[in-house]
Amino acid sequence: MSRKIAVGILEKEGVVTLSCNGNSMRPLFKPGDSLHIKKVNTSKLRVGDAVFCKIKGNLQVHKVTAIDKNRWQISNNHGFVNGWIGESAIYGLCMIAEGKELVTEAELEAR
Repeated sequence: MSRKIAVGILEKEGVVTLSCNGNSMRPLFKPGDSLHIKKVNTSKLRVGDAVFCKIKGNLQVHKVTAIDKNRWQISNNHGFVNGWIGESAIYGLCMIAEGKELVTEAELEAR
């Protein structure tokens, strides 16, 4: 599924499953891993979360590495900082990667 289609599904249904398509998030994700993304309020995001977002025109699942009021710093899993984005560029939170829970529903609710 294209990532643009995934954005629409996420907006409409609140959840979507994507396939990892690169190496920049290794070892957390590897190519082909199934990523379960959930639409969440950005106030629930924490440093270390993996988010489905748009950064510099690209739709990616990358990590939040810093938060400053209403903007989020996005980086890969190798320390490369892609930049800062606003709320409108964050589509969802990666809850499960290849069957491994990254954030539980209970943890999300407690935030």
